[in-house]
Amino acid sequence: MIVDDEPLMRSTIHQMFVWKELDMEIVAEVSDGAEALAVLQERNDIDILLMKQPIPIVLSAYRDCSYVCEAFLLGAYDYIVIVDMDESHILPVLQKVRHKLKELDVSNDMQMTYPVKEVNSDPDHVIAGLFSEGIQADGMEYYRIVDEVCNWLGESNQVAVAVSISSSAKMISKKLMKQTIQTEMNSALFKHFVYCEDANEIFILLTVQQLRSEMAIRELIHTTLSIIKTRLEQCMNVRVAMGISEILDGRKHWLRLLNQARSLVALSFFEGYGRFFYPESAMKTCMQISADLRMTLKAKSAEIVRLLQLKNEMQWELEFDLCMKILEENVRSEVHETRLLFTDFLWELSSLLYAHEVRWGGVFDRSNPFEQLKDFHTLVDTLQWIKQVCSDIYHFIHELSPKINSSHSIVEKAREFIHQHYCEELSLGMVSQWVGVTETYLSRIFTQNVGECFTQYVTKLRIEESKRLLKMGYKIMDLSEKIGYTNPEHFSRVFKRVTGVSPKFYKESLD
Repeated sequence: MIVDDEPLMRSTIHQMFVWKELDMEIVAEVSDGAEALAVLQERNDIDILLMKQPIPIVLSAYRDCSYVCEAFLLGAYDYIVIVDMDESHILPVLQKVRHKLKELDVSNDMQMTYPVKEVNSDPDHVIAGLFSEGIQADGMEYYRIVDEVCNWLGESNQVAVAVSISSSAKMISKKLMKQTIQTEMNSALFKHFVYCEDANEIFILLTVQQLRSEMAIRELIHTTLSIIKTRLEQCMNVRVAMGISEILDGRKHWLRLLNQARSLVALSFFEGYGRFFYPESAMKTCMQISADLRMTLKAKSAEIVRLLQLKNEMQWELEFDLCMKILEENVRSEVHETRLLFTDFLWELSSLLYAHEVRWGGVFDRSNPFEQLKDFHTLVDTLQWIKQVCSDIYHFIHELSPKINSSHSIVEKAREFIHQHYCEELSLGMVSQWVGVTETYLSRIFTQNVGECFTQYVTKLRIEESKRLLKMGYKIMDLSEKIGYTNPEHFSRVFKRVTGVSPKFYKESLD
């Protein structure tokens, strides 16, 4: 059935092909969605609908990505922009739909043979139990969980898939990710569940009971996952990698399959996104970090730190690039173990900054680079980020630090922060973090430049403010919190120590 509000467009589509040669027949033409719905309710022989279900192909004048994404989320099989709608473009789409219809006929036959058992428990809750720490040690609970999964999916040809998502966007919709995957999985020939631990890590548990050939199963799974990957990349602007486990039978292997899939998709850290990782991928790429390699990398890291202190940018960059090459060629171990190497290097950089009496925040907006390290999903991205960190440190030490980090400018920056926040809870640590130097260094130069220590300076500001408020008629019991003291009694003691009289006596002397 063709649905379009322009008669000329309907006529064009009608005349574009010899439909019988495609084993297809146009049985209806309507002008809007309401009319199409009425026709669908009257007859049950419509398989392809140029706009809506059962096999929807959306024709649109819009290229906007949001329209494309919404169409696929609603179940569209393909999306064709009208300006591209010539015979060479639309014919492959129709042929693909014809093939899909044949698959659905087979699927319906199979479902009659393999009925899906009723699911009484919440699948997400049950599958989440497989990821509980030490679940295998609790034998009874583990077997209860896998029994439920097997009751839902069956025991033959079990496969787990781990989907890793990398995106530049700060937030990815977990619901949209799951819905996009679910839409395509629902049209496939296997039973399945989609479990979203979070929007960046998704798991698919599936069985293919109607096939016996491992090659055929692999091909079917690969084809379906390729479509899912394309949908996610095009509609949600993300990078996708997938780890696909081996194929096993039985009632006790689901945890093993999930862990294997998760380990396989972790290879995307080394090999990059846009790829599928099968068990043979692990045999080709995994290499442990030897003791000799660790010593080499540690020596290289120390040399980079030493060269950063010399005013020769090319030297440290050459050494860093050499270290990068060693890592890229030799490191293919666990991602966590590899990240530990980078964590050790960040600690060495921290020591370099500390030697210059500077914090991370004093160089750039990376007050916690150890947390930021976790945001990078590939080895290449991580190395590029660390190189930029080194570059920022180098330029800070040799160019910016002499200009902006003289003791006078640091103290002025600290005083400005103190004057803005002295009526709040305030500590030397908070101020030192703000200006980007160590507490010890700030304490020393503050006293040298101001003539009194940090605590004396803040106390004097608070007492002067309390005098001003008392003159305005504020009650003594209301003063302490307004000037940064949580305890009124402590405020009274400090006031008397500084002024020589109690707040009450001072207020009475004003009258």
